[in-house]
Amino acid sequence: MVSFAMKIIHLVWMILVLFLPVTAAAEAELPSELEVAIKSTGFTTDHISLFIQGVDDDKPLVAFHPDRFLNPASVIKLVTTAAALDLLGQGYRWSTEVMHTGNIEGNTLNGDLYFRGNGDPYLTPERFWRLLNRIYIVGIHRITGDVLIDNTYFEPGKVDYAAFDQQPYRTYNVGPNAVLVGFQATEFHFDIDTSGTDQAVKITPFPQSPRLHITNQVKLVDGRCNAWQKRLSLETKNNAGMLEVIFTGNYARACNKRTLYRRVSEAQDHYQHFFLPLWSQLGGSVDGKITQGIVPADARRVLEESSISLAEAVRLVNKFSNNVMTRQILLSIGAQKFDPPGTTEKGIAAVKEWLVEHGLDHSALQLDNGAGLSRDARISAGLLGKLLLHVYKQAYMPEFITALPVSGYDGTMAHRFNDTPLVGSAHIKTGLLDFVQSMAGYVTTATGKRYVVVLLHNDPRAHTRSAEKLQNQVISWIYKLK
Repeated sequence: MVSFAMKIIHLVWMILVLFLPVTAAAEAELPSELEVAIKSTGFTTDHISLFIQGVDDDKPLVAFHPDRFLNPASVIKLVTTAAALDLLGQGYRWSTEVMHTGNIEGNTLNGDLYFRGNGDPYLTPERFWRLLNRIYIVGIHRITGDVLIDNTYFEPGKVDYAAFDQQPYRTYNVGPNAVLVGFQATEFHFDIDTSGTDQAVKITPFPQSPRLHITNQVKLVDGRCNAWQKRLSLETKNNAGMLEVIFTGNYARACNKRTLYRRVSEAQDHYQHFFLPLWSQLGGSVDGKITQGIVPADARRVLEESSISLAEAVRLVNKFSNNVMTRQILLSIGAQKFDPPGTTEKGIAAVKEWLVEHGLDHSALQLDNGAGLSRDARISAGLLGKLLLHVYKQAYMPEFITALPVSGYDGTMAHRFNDTPLVGSAHIKTGLLDFVQSMAGYVTTATGKRYVVVLLHNDPRAHTRSAEKLQNQVISWIYKLK
């Protein structure tokens, strides 16, 4: 729940949005069925922008407020990912280089070990373990010097984790980093400890870093397990290199085993918390410290680890609306277009140039961080619809469409239209913020015709189930078109 003060801020923001100037373009009337659908869900047409056009048609079937620029939430990711697929290429891969100074004698590195990243958005714990395992297999088991992280390929600026919604520990607020491990998230596994005379809540972190300590003040209670995460609170303290994570609140017995993902440390410290236990499990050791540093010119290569492809990364971004992966991609676009270091400003400039090249730019367009976690991002349904029509005619179209959540199957559309003929017929990216709900993508009708659809909805009730119901009614209406 947002605070009362935040609600007031958001309501003021909504008022400003609703009175934004609208370009004086002719607008088609809403089909009667869609007008009824809007009214039946308790909304007015004032807060809605809708664009529908067949991919092979010359003009829209529906263009209702198509030029009103509204907050799209995560749907703005479609702009970033489409530009990336074109500018970087579907097969683009990131790399993490491992370098060393000093000499290797036997299995001992008498020197420093460096990790230099160029923005891999999917360096998961499993892939990071594989990277360390490859180092161990090469023959480096003991490091007498330091382990240094070179993340200078990006210059993201200082990250204010609380700036967006005063939730600094939520993983969706993590910022980009050229050496990002596990999305900078720590897993906390909750369970019921029955080993003693009294049952209690057991909390086990992953990774189990020797420099991370949990203070568990959570009470085990009876009752249902609904909204279990909201019943827990945490705070962190750093004491002489030791991170203390303090949990308070209640945990219901009915919850049994649960996993909580939270950002509790800065990127450099998070790297340390992953490196130490995983390196130790392999049998490795390090005598020095783990810190940041720039790879010197005389460093020698140990190995290089390639990432998943951009096409695979885009699939993860749009299926599951991953914010930090999107921001990694945006900074990578900037670094490739304008040389490192990659910055948000360079990324936005590169995407804007791409949009201008294809006649898809507008002075009112605001990409902000390219991920949609923003109160300032703006796009119109008409402009986004034209982008989707453009993408449909490009060579990377298959990778783009297959990256969208599929109705009744996966991503944010997994639980929509289950057990109906619409299963598999809609490839839709959704977006959700307080007072904002949006969708954009492609719908294939029962007769096999494909349409682009964009629905932007900014309203004090837009984040409710009623707005989701309206989206479903729009998709159903398109599916039945002849």
